[in-house]
Amino acid sequence: MDENFNLLVDRVISSLDKSDLEKINYYLKNIKDATICTGVGGSFVVSNFMSKLLSEKNGIIAINLEPRDLLYCNKEPFKNVICSSYGGKNYGVDVSFANDLNKFLFSGCQRDGVNNINYDSGEIEKSFISLAATLIPMAILLNYYLDGDKTLIYEILGDRKINPIKWKPLFEIMSGYETSSAATYLESTLTESGVAVPLVHDKYGFCHGRSTTGFHNDNSLIYFNSNTELDELMLSELRQYYEEVYRLDYKYPDKIVNDFYLTYKCMLLTKDMAEQIDVDLSKVNYSPVVKKLYKYKGEM
Repeated sequence: MDENFNLLVDRVISSLDKSDLEKINYYLKNIKDATICTGVGGSFVVSNFMSKLLSEKNGIIAINLEPRDLLYCNKEPFKNVICSSYGGKNYGVDVSFANDLNKFLFSGCQRDGVNNINYDSGEIEKSFISLAATLIPMAILLNYYLDGDKTLIYEILGDRKINPIKWKPLFEIMSGYETSSAATYLESTLTESGVAVPLVHDKYGFCHGRSTTGFHNDNSLIYFNSNTELDELMLSELRQYYEEVYRLDYKYPDKIVNDFYLTYKCMLLTKDMAEQIDVDLSKVNYSPVVKKLYKYKGEM
């Protein structure tokens, strides 16, 4: 874990330097119709980020779905499907492309029969929890969003400071659309590593009864704070109901840039949590059933 975190920023910068960004940006710019973005695990964080970025930058309808959802949802309104996958070969990619939509693979690897949007992924990251495999493609996308200006990306990656957090077995997480990539990374990593049980709330949805769990249990709260009136009210009222209210403050006014920044901060935060209970995010003591389920390729 220490090795992968020490190499994380260098791996992202190396990918930005070695990838054909002009070609990638050309592909992304020409996605002009309603699009479904898909991904699994760390790549679901990437696909979530991509769906929001395409909506903002390209002005199109873009949604994020798990691959299995494509078997059940109405795909008629959509023209494209973009699957984010580090290796490009898992069964989720196959399922994402089992339809008549225009198919794009956003990956470090090539795949026959689809439009490949490839970046340089560098050396293979040996880690159970995706770190560079998540942050590299997100940085590639942010580069497109910022019209090729890497300055802000480098600024974000240079900020490795976080306030320490006290570990608890269950963390409630207060988020929303504008921080959904960061919250998705946090929820996925805590679950997949077994570091803690995460419970994600929508900020306004929390106002309609979801406060009951925190009232009856000794949990801590991770709060994505944008300094709205609702945030101020919640932060003033909820401290008495949680052992700790940990704030992740928005730093950038642009919501796409801010979501990338907070995702990176959440990576550093999960490392801090894991160290407190002697868990290695790169070498997780996972359930034996993983070996049976991970390579499943049947009917869904």
